[in-house]
Order: sequence, then C-alpha cells, then structure tokens
Amino acid sequence: MIARITTFIVGALLTTGPARAQEETESAFGSSKKTEGSMLGIFYDLKQNQKRQPLPAGVNHLETLAAFLDSGWDENVLSRYFRATKPLYATEVLIPTMSAWGAPQAFGLEGIVQPSQWFVIYKAQVSPPEDGTYRFVGIADDVLAVGVNDKTELVSLFGAHKNYSKWKEPAPNDAIPCWAGKMKRGDWFTCKKGEIIDLDILIGEIPGSLFGAWLLIEKQGESYQTFTDPKSGQRFPILPVFQVKAKKVPVSTGDKAIPFTVNATPWICHP
Repeated sequence: MIARITTFIVGALLTTGPARAQEETESAFGSSKKTEGSMLGIFYDLKQNQKRQPLPAGVNHLETLAAFLDSGWDENVLSRYFRATKPLYATEVLIPTMSAWGAPQAFGLEGIVQPSQWFVIYKAQVSPPEDGTYRFVGIADDVLAVGVNDKTELVSLFGAHKNYSKWKEPAPNDAIPCWAGKMKRGDWFTCKKGEIIDLDILIGEIPGSLFGAWLLIEKQGESYQTFTDPKSGQRFPILPVFQVKAKKVPVSTGDKAIPFTVNATPWICHP
C-alpha cells in the first residue's frame, strides 16, 4: 500500500508543467504545507494534456469519471490529462459553496487552468478509531466519489448529472435532503481499529460556475441527532464530517446550510 501512494506522489511531481514559486497557502481544498496525518490531493485539468496542449472539446467527463472508477481507480486512465505539480494536504473534504475558480487558485494554477472540467483526488491510508461497519455520505456540486481499497463505495452527483459508472446507489430512500439535492449514502464496509485501508476521494467540477463538496461518515448502529425535512416531514440523521484530524470547520447557515456535526473521533491517517 505504501508503494501505491508513493507512485502517486512521484507521478505528480514529475508531471510536465511550469515551475512556479508558491508561498505556503491555506484554503478549503487543503494546505500547501505538508503535515503528518493529512490526505494528499492532486489536481487534474481535463481540458488539456500534460504538455498543456488543448484536448478536444465536447467530451462528457462524467463518462471519464466512470471509466476511472470502473478501472479500480487506476490513475493510468487519467494519464493523458494535465496534472498539477504541487499537491495540497487536507484533513477533510468540506468545501462551502464558492466560485469554481477556487480550486485552480488553491493549487496555484491561475492563468494555467480555467475553472471548468477539473478533478481533485485525495489519497490516504487510514484506519477507523474503533471497530465498526461504516458508510460514506455526501454530495458535491458537481462530482463526489469515494473508493475504499480500489472499490467504489459512493458516487454522488449534483442535479441531473448522470452516473455512468457501475456503482449503484444501495438505498435511494435513505438519501438525506439538503439544498444541493440529496446527500447519497454509500455502501457499508467493515473494518477494525488499526486496520489500514486505501482511501480515495474524488471531487470535481463540470460547467465552471459554482463548486462545493461535503463528505460525511456514518457508523452502523450509532445514534445521531436528527433534523426534520420541511418538505417531507421525515427525520434524518445529522452526521459527522469525515476527518483524519480534529479541526474546526465553518458551519454553513441560511439557504446553503448542510446538516453535519464535527463531534466524531477522527480517523487515523497513516504515513
């Protein structure tokens, strides 16, 4: 498993791209400073190749997403696309609604990448704080997917975007309503405290207007506070943000509020 992440890092650093001096920065996408216990995030631009030559327009990159997920999260599927030379380091995926320019700016790619048709992949080796059966829950505007040990466990897309991958939502009626649509609940998987799994989280933007992403975690059998959906009258759990390090995060309010808490014990991110 160590070799897997090492290859990803080396590949990112060797990607052809302009050498740029970059000061240490913090953003919702992560920090430019490498810290222990953080997920590593790499930016892909699907509009150009590694030599920064434009690729054909009009490609449906939700199909690109499906090919990547169905390959077992094999990064070779994305090898034709421009990949940023500098990674970011994140402790969670909780990105409030913002301009889609936020991602290129966070990765120091202003003037190099336009804000549409990009992916960011976060990778880590993690273990749960205690034995249990878990599932990931979330939504993004536009793309969110999660893989555990190279197996897709969640795909959650915004609005009418179609999921072309082989993953099927296990319980559509369990999806949690929010302003962005419904936070889908993924497949259950079981792991023990100290058991290391390979974790991949992909977020992405398609048209290039607004972007946001929220990834939560649910433990089977756990009791959670609930809220009432004003449209249906049904009650749904308020789940904790998935984190690999305890950290205060901004709480959304108003018509862009997403129901979540930050009171769960973080997962452990291994070197």
